[in-house]
Amino acid sequence: MWVEFTCQIGVKGPCWHPMEGNPNLLIVEDDATTRRLLVLKARDYGFRAHTVESGEEALECINDGIKVLLADLGLPGMSGFDLLERIGKDHPGLPSVVLTAADRAEDAVRAMKLGAYDYQTKPFDLEDLFLSLKRASKLREVQQENEALRASLSDSPADGRMVAEAPTMLDLLAKARKVARIQSTVLLTGESGVGKGALARFIHANSGSPEAPFVTVSCPALPRELLESELFGHEKGAFTGAIRRRLGKIEAAKGGTLFLDEIGDMPIDLQPKLLNVLQDREFQRVGGEEKIKADFRLIAATNIDFSEKIQAGEFREDLFYRLNVIPLELPPLRERPEDVPPLMEKILAGISMRRNCGVIRLDAPARKQLTAYRWPGNVREVENVLERASAFCEDRTIRLSDLPEFLSGADEAASHSNLPTGLSGLTLEQLETEAIRQTLAACDGNKAEAARRLGIAEKSVYNKMKRYGLS
Repeated sequence: MWVEFTCQIGVKGPCWHPMEGNPNLLIVEDDATTRRLLVLKARDYGFRAHTVESGEEALECINDGIKVLLADLGLPGMSGFDLLERIGKDHPGLPSVVLTAADRAEDAVRAMKLGAYDYQTKPFDLEDLFLSLKRASKLREVQQENEALRASLSDSPADGRMVAEAPTMLDLLAKARKVARIQSTVLLTGESGVGKGALARFIHANSGSPEAPFVTVSCPALPRELLESELFGHEKGAFTGAIRRRLGKIEAAKGGTLFLDEIGDMPIDLQPKLLNVLQDREFQRVGGEEKIKADFRLIAATNIDFSEKIQAGEFREDLFYRLNVIPLELPPLRERPEDVPPLMEKILAGISMRRNCGVIRLDAPARKQLTAYRWPGNVREVENVLERASAFCEDRTIRLSDLPEFLSGADEAASHSNLPTGLSGLTLEQLETEAIRQTLAACDGNKAEAARRLGIAEKSVYNKMKRYGLS
């Protein structure tokens, strides 16, 4: 069925699919009639759709429940290409299908190079479109199942190798080796994608029992009810669907390490249960009465500011002190540029091994461009860029033409990194305010570009503008 519009349906702003449950399809479309039609059709294909009108709104709505994204490339404000670029950095596992004009084949090619799963030309066939979305959604489900399986079975000896050439990282790893030999709780902090999970495995691998289980739980990946069962396990009949006893990750980590990723996103009503485990070293399964000894070392990680969370009543101060026994902060990649070249070599070696395709190399201009870039997405962004570039390169050599378009501004960004002198006497708040003000002016108010240059999340730009009264 080809899409033809013969009536105007007044739909303004986000709307939700009427089916029960959280949305699993995010539609980014500025035309109200198209949005309405897509939402109605989504129901027939088992999707629960949530729609927004702009790329900026889409970035605010993406969560672990979204399995696939459908976006028009011709969006106002942040273009569809800009949106794909941001998704590639911040949500590299999320598949996307894009809508493009029939006479703009080059747009489709560009979108695919930016990581789109598929494209549909306008006027599009609804059946073809939703079959493509179903395939993309299935791909996402398989990816998440594999990630969950790897996390669940990550009780094999952890990989203790980490790239470290920068003095700050060498000092950090020296501290981590000392910490590894004791059983104290460790709190890893740092920006998203900076390598906190890798450092947790490094600590475990250098402990006295590297062969013991290393068990990972991602706190924001599961709803509150499932997270409780995932951590503590449950007894048969504890709730609807609990047809047998299930051991939790705390029990699975016996004698080893429990790594709680993004601990700052743990629901507030679950935090007392974790606090009790850390204090009393025992717990009960959901629906059970038996007291079970907790024998594990906890490593927690977060990229949030605990002081803000605690002040907002979203994180318990007493739990924070239990977690913050030995704090280790990982510096962002832009502060340790010496690590970028060896990190790229390690990542490319891993890609070559997985694909069994021989050594993949970087030519000199591409290496220079990648080294000059500030990498706001840190190690995760490096992995994403190299995975993508290596898929398009010829003769297993990555050249400038294989790199994503946003990297073309790396040299320009580097030139902006030199701070002026005469800053003494100014408060950090004044410096931050002026940095945001000037960067926004240089980007003509484009907040996504400003966030990239500043090396922070776009949402942080909005928050800081509000805090400092910037318009």
